[in-house]
Amino acid sequence: MELHRLKPVPDNYDRVLFNSLYESTYPLRKALTYQVDARRFGVSPDVIASWFDDKFTYVFFKYYGTKSPDMLKGYIINSLKTFKFRMLRKAYQESYIALYNNIVHLEDQEKELSSIPDETGPSAQEALLDMALTYLKSHLPPEAYTILEITINPPLYIISHMKDPTVRIPTKLILEFLEITPTDDMISKVNKIRRHIDEVILSAKDHFKGK
Repeated sequence: MELHRLKPVPDNYDRVLFNSLYESTYPLRKALTYQVDARRFGVSPDVIASWFDDKFTYVFFKYYGTKSPDMLKGYIINSLKTFKFRMLRKAYQESYIALYNNIVHLEDQEKELSSIPDETGPSAQEALLDMALTYLKSHLPPEAYTILEITINPPLYIISHMKDPTVRIPTKLILEFLEITPTDDMISKVNKIRRHIDEVILSAKDHFKGK
């Protein structure tokens, strides 16, 4: 999926760093591969795993030399998780389209609706999460959605700088991760964005209530 975006590998890159990050993110890539139903793409799980490998390679060389090793790993982790959601969204959308076409076809043939299979996805919980994230993304500006992603899936850099990773991430730490100087004006701006995110989340809860 990402092969077309890969660029020639530089000769003098840090192979030790590449191998270290590749090994340390292996459990995550394996877990994400397991969470994607390969049958929906007509491929084997090994192919899905190779797509995550390609994504890892693309992100590594995109940010290599511009980010510290910890921040580079954080970018890789976030990108891998986002990539999984993109694949799930694609699979669900195609599944819904196929199901809709099946319903129309059966109605045209005046067949019983009870013959329509009730399976619309490998996990209703994952489908609901995907729908919620799609709703939030469509109702938030890009900078707000970026902050939301950091909040939902804190990068290693942020986790390593928090005594208690279960509490709300400090705004200053988010700015540091984004390599933005945490001035009073920027902290105030991001706090305003985070309040807006909270409002949109409440709106999303009302939107999906009873669904």
